[in-house]
Amino acid sequence: MITASGIPDAYERSSGKNLRELIEDVEFAIMEQNLRIVERLHVGEAIRERGNKDFPDYEIILYCSLTFAEKILKLDPQMINSCPGRITIRGKEGSYILSAQLWQELPGNEKLNVLIRDMNEILVYIIDHAILKWE
Repeated sequence: MITASGIPDAYERSSGKNLRELIEDVEFAIMEQNLRIVERLHVGEAIRERGNKDFPDYEIILYCSLTFAEKILKLDPQMINSCPGRITIRGKEGSYILSAQLWQELPGNEKLNVLIRDMNEILVYIIDHAILKWE
């Protein structure tokens, strides 16, 4: 989806890896970029446990960088509403979509937008490296 500013709201790539391998590679790429994993949510698994056995996998990985957070919050305290960041995995075995919610630029705040563009580049790197086949 494209936002009003013309910037996509997410960066997505597909992968044929199995779920465990994909989660491990995403988490490695996140930590490699000095981001901290705050929480992991296993939404698909929880729904399957409630009885819908065929429900697809939905994983949410929440991440944070206190350095990034401090900088953006000094420039715009309302950015707390976007924290923490998230990367998601959805699909079924052999066919997953890995997606990073991109940070949205704000009109008239170029200092903040530079930081946001830098973080979005990191997120693209994380997604691109997580889908690579490591042999």
